[in-house]
Amino acid sequence: MAKFITAFLFLFVFSSCNSTDSQREATEENAMIDNQPIPEAVAILPEARVILDQWPQFQSLENRMATLKEVESSEELKLILEELSQICQQVEENEFPELFETPSIRSRIRVLRTYLGKLDASLYYRTDSQEPLLELQAAYNALRSQFNVIISNTLTPELFNDE
Repeated sequence: MAKFITAFLFLFVFSSCNSTDSQREATEENAMIDNQPIPEAVAILPEARVILDQWPQFQSLENRMATLKEVESSEELKLILEELSQICQQVEENEFPELFETPSIRSRIRVLRTYLGKLDASLYYRTDSQEPLLELQAAYNALRSQFNVIISNTLTPELFNDE
C-alpha cells in the first residue's frame, strides 16, 4: 500500500510540473501583440501645427508613435520602444518652442515616458501588453490635446493681475 501511495504522489507531482510548462507557453502566446485597434491620434490645430513643424524632436516623436499601429511582433515593439524612449529623452533635454515651454507640456512628456516604461516592463515580463499600449496612446493624445489647449487659450495673465 505504501508503494502505491508513493507512486501516486510521484505521478501527481510529475504531472503538475508539466502543467506549468504549458501555462508558460500559453502566457508567452498571450504576450504577443493583440491586433486590437489603437485609438487614432488627436488632431492638432493648424496654428499649433505651424509651431510643431519647426520642432524636429517632436516630429521624430510623432513619426515613431505613428508606427506603433503597424507593429506585428513583440520584438518589433521592443525596438520601437527603445527608439521612443531615446526620442522622449531628446525632447526633454532640448529646447521647446517658446509657446509650448510650459509645465503642462513637460509633465505630459514625462507621463509619456512613464507609460513607455510600463509597456517595456509588460514586454519584459511577458504579460498582456494591450492595456499599457492603450494607456501610452492615451498619454500621447493628452500631449497633443494640450497643444490645442495652449493655442486656443485666449486668456492673458494680465486679466488676473488687475483687481
